[in-house]
Amino acid sequence: MKFLFSFILASLLAALQAHAQPYPSKPIRLISGPGPDIAARIIANQLSPRWGQQIIAETLPAASGKVAAETVLKAKADGYTLLNATSSFQISHALGINTIDVVEDLTPVVMTNVLPFILVISSQAPFKTIAELITKAKSSPHHLNYASGGNGTLPHLAAETFKSVSKIDLVHVPFKTADQAALSVASGQVEMMFTSYPVVKGLVESGKLKILATTGAKRLEALPDVPSMMELGFSDFNFVSWTCLFTPNGTSPLIVSKIQADVKEALKTEELKRQYRQLGFEFPSEEHLDEKLGPFLKRDSIKLNNLLKSSQIRID
Repeated sequence: MKFLFSFILASLLAALQAHAQPYPSKPIRLISGPGPDIAARIIANQLSPRWGQQIIAETLPAASGKVAAETVLKAKADGYTLLNATSSFQISHALGINTIDVVEDLTPVVMTNVLPFILVISSQAPFKTIAELITKAKSSPHHLNYASGGNGTLPHLAAETFKSVSKIDLVHVPFKTADQAALSVASGQVEMMFTSYPVVKGLVESGKLKILATTGAKRLEALPDVPSMMELGFSDFNFVSWTCLFTPNGTSPLIVSKIQADVKEALKTEELKRQYRQLGFEFPSEEHLDEKLGPFLKRDSIKLNNLLKSSQIRID
């Protein structure tokens, strides 16, 4: 009897000690969905030495991110399984591809980066500025084409936004990948495309593509000589992709606050700043932080939903 009592007491003490261990006290899974996981790996490399724990960056691309989101949704709400998600998750949800709404079904923790897009044209194009492009499009409706890496992708929606604010007609030419789309523009097969800077950096530097504008609220730090669409007179044109970390609902606020604080410290490091410049990433602004993050993501989801409806975008 005495042995049994001692065993139960020891088990209870061990459980209490485990519960009292500071977060994190074991390896963490950082799961990404479709697309490159470079942002997740950058953050993991910053947080791992701070936390003294391994951060295992995994990519689960199946079903447009549904598998990744479901894995985190079903995980224990203890901060040891995180989702690295981008705006594309909300598009796949709006299109009915992914039944999980990460903004509603998970807890947004912290935004790690913002990715503005750029508008590029072939160096052989008959127009050299945004104004000349618009003039050409209005003089020849349905004549100019734009490429993308697929129907319903964020660059596709950026182009549809451009069509709307500039009141022009353009023909969409989707490709299987962004790289294929970029080559089609560089060869002059298609006149233009919206894309991220890393996709076309080599083609820009070789002179095959010319950048006309960026889609963020300000100029890209990596491209200080390229104006934003807002600078060029399109006051409502602020179209970017975001990347955020999410946890299962019910995660302790103390753990959420810990992750938020340490990510924000990581964003201040010179190494991370250098990597972001190379990739064309921008840092989150005040409207993306802490208690403002959830409302921002909900507004952005509504904006993407409305754009998909107004553009009548469907996935065949």
